[in-house]
Amino acid sequence: MTVSATFARTSDGAPTALPQHAGSISPGNTSSGMDFYIRHDGTNPITNVRFYLLPYSAGVYLGTTTAQDDYDKVIGWGDTSGAGSHGGGGLYLSQNHSGGFAAATFNQFRTGYGDTLGNAISLTTSAINIGAAVAGEIASGGEAHIRLRVDVPAAETDTGTFYVDMLMAYSSTS
Repeated sequence: MTVSATFARTSDGAPTALPQHAGSISPGNTSSGMDFYIRHDGTNPITNVRFYLLPYSAGVYLGTTTAQDDYDKVIGWGDTSGAGSHGGGGLYLSQNHSGGFAAATFNQFRTGYGDTLGNAISLTTSAINIGAAVAGEIASGGEAHIRLRVDVPAAETDTGTFYVDMLMAYSSTS
């Protein structure tokens, strides 16, 4: 049996349509938090759950330049901000559902941190809002809650629409 994961915008909600849009964000500003609730239809836990970015490939590209340019830009924002920075630029992920997604829990995707499957960001126990809290796992009937946000650096001069894919990898048994 194939195990499928579902991303929803509310707990136990309907699957979300793709792509998701962070809104219009001017340089020096931050998007609203985008909540995602993740569950699956397997009878066993899914394991080795992790997140990473790739250039957009989910449909017709409607950005301003190319999907690779957008990916390079978003990863570059994270690189410029510096590892562990909690502001300054990039696509940020917080898995701290249990702590209310405090600002200090957001970390940006950057070179070496979530920019490939090989260095994907593992699911933490603080993201689990339903089911057993085991690192890297979502229990059968369980759910994880993550939040994303986008910070556009104040020095950014490019304007337009930027697209990247955030993927979730996992292992499953039926």
